[in-house]
Amino acid sequence: MNVTGGEMFDVAVVGLGPAGRALASRCAAAGLTVLALDPRPDAPWHQTLSVWADQVPPWLRPEACGIDVVAHRVSSPALYAPGRAVLQREYAVLDNDALRRALPLGPGVTVERETVDDADLRGLTARAHRVVDCRGAGGRLNRGPLQTAYGIVVDAADAAPALGGEAALFMDWRTDYAHGGSDDDDEIGPSFLYAIPLSADRVLLEETCLAGLPAPGPAVLASRLRSRLAGRGVSRAAIDEPLSVERVRIPLVPRPGGAGDPLVEAFGTAGGHGHAATGYSVAAMLEAVPAAVLALGAGYPLPEPRSPLSTTLHGVGLRALLRADDRTLRALFAAFGRLDGRRQRWFLDAASPSYQVAAAMWGMWLSMPVRDKAGMVAAVVRPSARRAVRAGGPARTLPPAPAG
Repeated sequence: MNVTGGEMFDVAVVGLGPAGRALASRCAAAGLTVLALDPRPDAPWHQTLSVWADQVPPWLRPEACGIDVVAHRVSSPALYAPGRAVLQREYAVLDNDALRRALPLGPGVTVERETVDDADLRGLTARAHRVVDCRGAGGRLNRGPLQTAYGIVVDAADAAPALGGEAALFMDWRTDYAHGGSDDDDEIGPSFLYAIPLSADRVLLEETCLAGLPAPGPAVLASRLRSRLAGRGVSRAAIDEPLSVERVRIPLVPRPGGAGDPLVEAFGTAGGHGHAATGYSVAAMLEAVPAAVLALGAGYPLPEPRSPLSTTLHGVGLRALLRADDRTLRALFAAFGRLDGRRQRWFLDAASPSYQVAAAMWGMWLSMPVRDKAGMVAAVVRPSARRAVRAGGPARTLPPAPAG
């Protein structure tokens, strides 16, 4: 449809982060007219976007789009929980600038610099046949579980002591950091080191809380990261004066509510494409783009990101992460490390069907020691999440958390 003389747009896309830009670009490439709204449409993406290399969709590979969207690849990242395991899969860090170039907003996309709130979404149905909310999972308005992290980017030579000879650390649950006292570490909760090369000469070293309600703030995680890195021999100069700093705050479930209009839908993390038990969302979102474009063009509802049963299983995993003690959580990921590569993939990929998610979770359960199985059962049935401290603030007892 040509939008001239006040004609309706085919699609209005609200938010031009990775999900919104991917959807707007591919809709335009399919011949749909697109209205894209974002207060800062040209703002760079500073967050580190990572996928497994086999998850880069065919339409984003160099032979299809002429651009290599992968900045760096690393084979066989290690997992310590605290024993060592190796994930036999290639990990890829995306090049954010290249990804934007591969998702052009051409003449089929009309961009308006507008801030759209929840109340404005329904009003856009007067301008477009379909409205898609791509503003993310709610930001600070989302009161649900969070994944938080604090990271620094340093030269590869400076990062070498932290990596300890590994090409990358997917998760390092070892507790080689200074402990804060009798109760402090229980209140902060478990965290792991994520150490991933961003290029041949730069490495991201990040202390991550996988799930918290509330999750620890950046100052708490920064203190633990500095202690861990210093203990491994990373130079004080590299720790105190990094090349850049990254702070991560990812809602693990979409913010409840909606526009209440069948013509207003959501996509990306706003639409539930995030993995509630891991925080991963980019790969699932990119994989879902072609089907979403087809649905919008044909007048069908957007496909669900996964089956309801898969979402429920992810919620069970999230519930365990929020409530398990350090020992149980490390035993869980030690069990994950013992899975074969196929079942590891089934658990990590956000769009896996329910039978694959269940098979992976069952395999993890079978290999856990009896004591840790009891800890998992206690975590799932426990009414409240662990306590956690904010950035320097006191801990507090939490109300019961949602099951996901």
